Amino acid sequence: LAGCGGSTLPSFDEVRDETHVEMQKIVDRLPEGAVVRVEDPRPASRFWCDGGVGVFYTGDWEVYVADGFEIQPWMDEVKADLLADGYKEVKTPTNSERRIGFRTPEADLLIGVDNDEGAVEGARILVSGYSRCAQDPYPRK
Repeated sequence: LAGCGGSTLPSFDEVRDETHVEMQKIVDRLPEGAVVRVEDPRPASRFWCDGGVGVFYTGDWEVYVADGFEIQPWMDEVKADLLADGYKEVKTPTNSERRIGFRTPEADLLIGVDNDEGAVEGARILVSGYSRCAQDPYPRK
């Protein structure tokens, strides 16, 4: 009868941490002195998955870069490096030179990188991450 039970989903904290590790790998590829600050506007963002049984974490980091840092050549280099490291490019209608998406080699997480150099607040790179399905941290009653 053990085969009849559903699989246990990992905790929300576990999948959020796992996704943050992959997002941080993108930030770590920036050269020293390029990062002015990183903001996390939605630290606990979650959306339903697995037919409403679980949730997945959606992270969006705003990585503000120093004046004069050229984002697009860096993104071109990151894309080539990630593909060489075993990441798989995700093609979507919104992909362009300014927006790229990848599946990670180990956990198959979705990671996005966007060139937002025209932001009012200052030039920035948007790094997004989408986890695998997890347990709801706030169970419904």
